[in-house]
Amino acid sequence: MAVEVAGEAGAAAAAEEDIDAILRRDPDGTYPRMDARSRQDYRTRIEDWARRSRHTPAQAAQVALELAAQAGQRHGAGDRRAHVGYYLLDRGLGDFAAALGARLDWRERLRLRPSWQVLLGYYSAFFALCLLYGLLSVRLFDFQLPWYGRAAMVLIAALYVCPIVQSWINLSMPRLLRSRRLPRLDFEAGLPAQAQTLVAVPCLLVSREGAHKLARALEALYLDNRGAGAGYALLSDFVDAPGEHADGDEALLQEACAQIDALNARYGGGFALLHRARRWNPGEGAWMGWERKRGKLEQLNAWLVGAPSPFHTAHGDLSKVTGSRYVFVLDEDNSDLTPGAVQQLAAVMQHPLHRPVFGADGVRVEAGYVLVQPRATIVLSRDSIPSRLETLVQSMIHIETGKPAADHEPPPHADLELFGQVPFVGKGFYDVAAFHRIMHGRVGENTTLNHDVLEGGTVRAAVVGDIVLRDTFTPTYYAAVRRSHRWMRGDWQLLPWLLPTVRNAAGARIPNALSPFGRWQIGYNAVRMLFPAASLLCFAIGWARSPTPGLWTGYLLAVAWLPALIELLWSAARRLPSQPLRDTARGMWAWLSLRSASFIFCVDQAHTNLDAALRCSYRMLVSHRHMLEWTASSVISTRRDPTLGQYLRMMWTSPAFAVALMCALAWTNPPALASALPFACLWTAAPFIAWWWSQKPDEPVRSAIQPTQS
Repeated sequence: MAVEVAGEAGAAAAAEEDIDAILRRDPDGTYPRMDARSRQDYRTRIEDWARRSRHTPAQAAQVALELAAQAGQRHGAGDRRAHVGYYLLDRGLGDFAAALGARLDWRERLRLRPSWQVLLGYYSAFFALCLLYGLLSVRLFDFQLPWYGRAAMVLIAALYVCPIVQSWINLSMPRLLRSRRLPRLDFEAGLPAQAQTLVAVPCLLVSREGAHKLARALEALYLDNRGAGAGYALLSDFVDAPGEHADGDEALLQEACAQIDALNARYGGGFALLHRARRWNPGEGAWMGWERKRGKLEQLNAWLVGAPSPFHTAHGDLSKVTGSRYVFVLDEDNSDLTPGAVQQLAAVMQHPLHRPVFGADGVRVEAGYVLVQPRATIVLSRDSIPSRLETLVQSMIHIETGKPAADHEPPPHADLELFGQVPFVGKGFYDVAAFHRIMHGRVGENTTLNHDVLEGGTVRAAVVGDIVLRDTFTPTYYAAVRRSHRWMRGDWQLLPWLLPTVRNAAGARIPNALSPFGRWQIGYNAVRMLFPAASLLCFAIGWARSPTPGLWTGYLLAVAWLPALIELLWSAARRLPSQPLRDTARGMWAWLSLRSASFIFCVDQAHTNLDAALRCSYRMLVSHRHMLEWTASSVISTRRDPTLGQYLRMMWTSPAFAVALMCALAWTNPPALASALPFACLWTAAPFIAWWWSQKPDEPVRSAIQPTQS
């Protein structure tokens, strides 16, 4: 038996060597330059197709090679179709299957369809399911409403179930889709000259302590990527001020320069500070950095491709800055990355399947990517004691995923697998020339606050699932609400980008280059702001107009909780063999608490969303002021934690709505009081719960929920 096993292993190794020898004749020469894991992935794909087509692996590899050679003769050796991987992983998969006489499975057929068709089909089915729920709800319960009231109730119930259906899909997609690692070149020895990279951290100079923290973050990024040979720069502004200069500006700038000098002395160069002067912004009524973070990156890109320097101060080692082909942009608190991330991301971008291919207009990206980003995950802060809210979030992630957050097996990303691109989250690695070519001058001044969705949907972004960015959650509910309000205002300001034409920086109307996926993201983000209000109305109208308010309440809770509880029990059962019962119980409690948050804070969320939409609409249509209102996290972190009184002032609408609703039900439908009372109690207690969750316990438990660090 041992001899047979050894013989099978030897035969498998020989077959793999045969495949490797064939693929090394790749017409565009990419395969031999890929890293070992990517080459292994190619060979595994060949073996899989050989089994499916009843060919030998060598024959399947030869077919891929011949297809690539034929494409190279037709289109040139530099064309992406002249690479064997195009027929194993990309749009050539159909040709490869046909040449082998094999059939594609449903996932492969889906990937080969135009992304707009998949997007249309997917979300048509999604909203049809939600609308069906609304129709069924009105049909089952005899609401005492006129016909137009029933029609409105159908829409409200459909909006209520939208986030619930989305959560079902998010839970099921990892089981339906395949995990795949994006292929890349081998940059283990460092970045080649044609992949020179600048790691850029947009930031504000707030205090001397803040300057020290920024330097430590830059140092941490360097230490985790010291073999890359990249440059590292702070892109700094001063905070907004009533004048061009403020007291302490010069001292702060000198301190930041001193920190850069210290890093260069310690590590032999590679660090720089690029600082902009304030400009007067009449729309904001303040002196500030032009267009905030978006302006920094636009000006940096223009400079890197040959424009005059926009920086008031360019200090440090600029040799690793000028001439950079790629920029890796990170926030000032994003220093916790998979080691070697810079080399790996550059290796992904340099692969021929990922280089951007432009359409006839020279702007739209038809294939490949201009931007790739690491997979983001939430971890507990190592610099301070986590709040109860942070611990709950981390515990919920741990029980849902069933894996350490830093696991290097990339999970399937539904957007990438289905639509071929993902939303940009503001931290990514991009091709400077291509990004500048697409975005320069495309966005009007003082119009765009949340530029990530816009940029990612225009330049085409992907996620590299095995490169992990470990980020911390906001420590307090107060900070989370303030940040959410800023994001929603930014999302609402993007609604004009749903139109066929948009106004550019010069004020002229130009064709909108935003992809269908990007437009969908903007539209869905706007609709998503209605979900909390729809949830409130769904319960309140049902209590007021349904003859069976108790059944209506149970019906709404069942659709929200039963599938999720089944998933929770399944996740907990998977965790029990590998972790103590106490840790599993803690994770389940965190899951239940945060799942309940959508009901506990529903009134406050509805108020926040409505305020963001109305405030932003007034600014867009009437005042045209404060369109760039934003408070950076570095500024927020210097403030004291909010008191209970501040939570009561911020969330006063929650108990007020609870009291008003109970009074209204006592007048219109007293039997519904018993069903509404538990919710009214939760809404009344919401400010106290938010404050309690935001506090730091004396002895937090870390070991069971802190993910393994890579």
